[in-house]
Amino acid sequence: MAESISRAVSGAELDRHLRAIAQYVRLSGTPDEAKAFDYIQEQLERFGYTVTRYESDALIGYPAESRLEILGPEPEVIPSNGYSLSPQTEGDGVVGELVYVGAGLPADYAGRDVRGKIVLSDGLAMPGKTLAAQQAGAIGQIHINDEHIHEMCISPVWGTPTPETADLLPQVPSVSLDRAGGERLKAALEQGPVQVRLMTKPYRAWCKIPTLIADLPGTVEDRFVLFSGHVDSWHYGAMDNGTANATQLEVARLLAERRGELRRGVRLAFWSGHSHGRYAGSSWYADTFWHDLHERCVCHVNIDSVGAKGAEVLDEAPSMAETYGFGREVLRDTVGVDLVYRRISRSSDQSFWGHGIPSLFASLSEQAADPSGTSQALAQLLGSGRRAAGLGWWWHTTEDTLDKIDPDNLVRDAQVYAETLWRLCTTERLPFDFAAAADEIAEAVSGYHEAANGAIDLSRTADEARRLAATLRATPLDQRDPNEVNDLLMDLSRLLIPVNYTRSGPFDHDLALGTVPVPGLAEAAELARLDPTSDEFRFLHAKLVRERNRVEHALRAAHRRVVGAWPEAR
Repeated sequence: MAESISRAVSGAELDRHLRAIAQYVRLSGTPDEAKAFDYIQEQLERFGYTVTRYESDALIGYPAESRLEILGPEPEVIPSNGYSLSPQTEGDGVVGELVYVGAGLPADYAGRDVRGKIVLSDGLAMPGKTLAAQQAGAIGQIHINDEHIHEMCISPVWGTPTPETADLLPQVPSVSLDRAGGERLKAALEQGPVQVRLMTKPYRAWCKIPTLIADLPGTVEDRFVLFSGHVDSWHYGAMDNGTANATQLEVARLLAERRGELRRGVRLAFWSGHSHGRYAGSSWYADTFWHDLHERCVCHVNIDSVGAKGAEVLDEAPSMAETYGFGREVLRDTVGVDLVYRRISRSSDQSFWGHGIPSLFASLSEQAADPSGTSQALAQLLGSGRRAAGLGWWWHTTEDTLDKIDPDNLVRDAQVYAETLWRLCTTERLPFDFAAAADEIAEAVSGYHEAANGAIDLSRTADEARRLAATLRATPLDQRDPNEVNDLLMDLSRLLIPVNYTRSGPFDHDLALGTVPVPGLAEAAELARLDPTSDEFRFLHAKLVRERNRVEHALRAAHRRVVGAWPEAR
């Protein structure tokens, strides 16, 4: 059966679902989005799933109106577009001197005084760029895209803000331009100082958004695999995320037809608020059903933007160190691709790291990107690897329509997901390698120890990770009772993933910024650059000592769990 499920994927069914969903512009919380959810619910109930549809409050935003004008004797309007969760300007907008700041990253503001000015930067609008401009005192931001204007959410706050993060919501009005508009502004700057007026009137309000959950139970275990994707879209969103939703429905059909063979269950999740609320739906679900997810979910498989024309790069599909070996096996067996390790990035509704849930995949297939422009910026956003893959020039534009989908690629990608979910739901022993996770922790911590240059000792922390990896490799898990092994792997994931993937721990959400292994210790390098007698050094040192304790506690608890189950592993 494991060999036949991928071959059973129906291109006709995928196309039927895609056309039904991508006929709507699915802005979060709108009636047209609800129609897409209605269709998905109807299909899943017909397959025999237990379907629950929730509503939650979310802060949602998307552009409605913007205007950018070069002031002077002969005013000139430059076509522009606003952003999700950007603030609204008052009256006729803000007026200020235009300053070009390169890529718009924090380092680009060094030595520049942009207070009260409007900054112009190259590339997509990223949350980190938004924060950098805000903290530098800019009163407006302009981002130069490629030949097309790409919709973006510029908030760094993951999900619903808290009192501690509310002031990080975007406070500086922002717009995007295409390359021609950007070149026009640069040319004006070459002639001398330029004054511009920037006006934004976006939709930004609290509203109700849906979350749809569909359950199919297993026959042996009460645990489940979470298979999730967002429904909300920019414009018609045929690729992003219509193809993903179609794939979810087709995989749901195939699993329902084989329900008697599922050892553990599958839970499909369809989110809103992904594009317009910075993962508002998945973070709400993560918070509201924290205990159920923590105690019962064995793996989170995400799907986003599959089946596109020209999407031939599958060997960089994202994973965790502990899920990489399994993902590599699936891709090799299903489509003959040899997966390289690309650590999963802080994107694509990855709202479940704090729960300690292993994750696999997001944007499975991507394009070999041009090494310049938006493709490169998108690759950076997705954490793309050696080939700097992207999702196509139409990503987040009005051109994300049905003609951008390759039916053969969509079937191919659906086959990978069908095989992935089938194996996760039916394999006797969970296919995760936490020795690889411990190796990754050890390598990262060793690097931070070196970078600290004696300012803090992290050698013991790295040794704890190496000890855990060695103990796991010395324990023949394949010769143990599968139920006991699964209990062990669940416990290890709950201990190791939060320290390897989060700063804030199990019960909060990190910001939507780039991340690195063991992020809580990543600032160790900063100590080497600070005066050891300064307040800044002592404050940061205290923070890192506490984080070192958190990481070591997780590693030691994981080691005790292994040797407690099998004392000979000592």
